[in-house]
Amino acid sequence: MRFRSPIRARAGWLAAACVAALAPLLAASPAAAGTPAPTGSYLLKVTPQDGTAARTATLTCGPDGGTHADPAAACAQLRRTGGRVEGIPESQGACTLEYAPVRVSATGTWQGRQYRYERTYPNRCAAVRATGGVLFAF
Repeated sequence: MRFRSPIRARAGWLAAACVAALAPLLAASPAAAGTPAPTGSYLLKVTPQDGTAARTATLTCGPDGGTHADPAAACAQLRRTGGRVEGIPESQGACTLEYAPVRVSATGTWQGRQYRYERTYPNRCAAVRATGGVLFAF
C-alpha cells in the first residue's frame, strides 16, 4: 500500500479545481474557438472644417467588414501597405478647386501595432484621391 501525503493530495485537488474553473473561459476565447483575431481594425473619420457633422465608419480586416462602404477594397489597400494609410498610393482623377477643408483620421491597429493617421485636405475629393480613392469614400 502506498502512502500519499496530505500536501500532495491537496495540491492535486487544487490543480484539478483550477483547470476546471479555467476550462469554460479558455473555450470561450476567440483563439480557442478557432476564430483568429482580425488583422486590422480602424475607426475612420471625415470631419468637415465648416462645423458640420463628421462622418465615421469602422473597418475590420481579416475578415473584412465593418460599416465601411467597401471593406474588401479598403482592406486590400491596407494589406499592400502593412496597415499604413500614408503608404497607400494616390488615385488618379480630377477634383474641383473648391476650398472646403476636411480633416481625415484613421485610428486603430494592424497586426497588433497601433496606427494613427491624420491629415487636412482642401476638400473631400482631394482627401479621397490622396488616400487611394477607397479608404475615406464612405
